[in-house]
Amino acid sequence: MKNAVPLLGLLLLAGCAGKLDYARPSTPPGSANNTKIIDKPRAAVWNSSVPELGKQFFVINNLDKSSGLINVSYNGDPEKYIDCGRVTSYVKNARGERTYDFPASRANQQYEVMGNGLFFINRKLSLEGRVNLIFEEVNSNQTRVTANTRYMVTRQVTVSSASNHIPHSATDSISLNSGGSASFPANATGQGTECVSTGALEKEILSVIK
Repeated sequence: MKNAVPLLGLLLLAGCAGKLDYARPSTPPGSANNTKIIDKPRAAVWNSSVPELGKQFFVINNLDKSSGLINVSYNGDPEKYIDCGRVTSYVKNARGERTYDFPASRANQQYEVMGNGLFFINRKLSLEGRVNLIFEEVNSNQTRVTANTRYMVTRQVTVSSASNHIPHSATDSISLNSGGSASFPANATGQGTECVSTGALEKEILSVIK
């Protein structure tokens, strides 16, 4: 974080040209469904779920049959599971015109920003999701399974310029829950990058529980 101040200065110079735009997420917070009802006794659902979860790319961290709790985690591509809006950058110089348009939840993106000079941006986003699966008995033949996720998102931005190739980097993190949202600090346009959970992770996990 010691390079955060010079990095912000570079981005603000770029933002003054008005060539960098940010569109907020199209996914509304709270729109995801993270609960499933299964017409089977709780013990039967639990016994079939543990081996099925073990076959997936999730990591089982903890399970407690008496309380009906399984904790799993996911580390990987944020774009599959969160909506952080879109970033658009337009650049025009002697080399011609370039337009960069990409989802802000993309794991890796390199692009240019034209302001008081030409700037090269290397932007990385990573996601860690920790999911609590709760198995509750509705009645003797029905089980409710709820997936509650804590998302931890880390963004690293490295900036260098055409005139000075010494890079400046800044790293920051946010956290949000299932159906929730959170924002990174303000970017070059003065707007925070907002991220919303889409419910895709919960849906994917619940799909293997039958």
